[in-house]
Amino acid sequence: MPIPLRIYITPFADRGVVEPGQWSSDTAKKALDVVNTIWSKAKIAFVISDCLMEKPLDMAKSARSNDQRLLGVLASRHDPDNAIHIYLVNSIENLSAGGSSYPNSEPEPASFVQWYGNDHANGRAWAHELGHLMSLDHVEIDYSNEKQAAQRGAMAESG
Repeated sequence: MPIPLRIYITPFADRGVVEPGQWSSDTAKKALDVVNTIWSKAKIAFVISDCLMEKPLDMAKSARSNDQRLLGVLASRHDPDNAIHIYLVNSIENLSAGGSSYPNSEPEPASFVQWYGNDHANGRAWAHELGHLMSLDHVEIDYSNEKQAAQRGAMAESG
C-alpha cells in the first residue's frame, strides 16, 4: 500500500521580494521517483496525494538556517488534516542538512527538503528525511572494523 504525501512547494521571499522558485510539480515527481527507488528495498512506496504551490514565505535569509523554526513556520500555515506534510523549499544558505523532519511535531509529522540542484540529490535528501519521519536515526559506522564499514557504508550509500 503506498503512503500518501501532501506536498507544499514553498518559495521564499525576503522583505516582500519574491525569490525565483526552484521546485515545481515536475521536479517533485522526478525526485519522488528517486525516493521510491531507494525505499523499494524496504517494500515502501510513496505517492503524492496533493501537490500545492504555496504563497511565498516571507522570511529573512538569516532566519531560514534554524531548521526547527523554519519547519514550525511552514507547518503553522496549514490546518491539521492527518496527512504527512512535505515542504519543498529553495536552497538555504548555512543549513548543514538537506532538510529537517519532526515525526512528533504538532499538529502532525512534517518535513522540509531544500533544493539540491538535481533530481538524484533532491531525491536522496527527501528519502533521508522520510526515514526520520519513520523514526529512523542515522546509521553509526565503526570505521575501525573494515568489514562492518564496508557493509554499512554500502547500505548508507544506497539509501
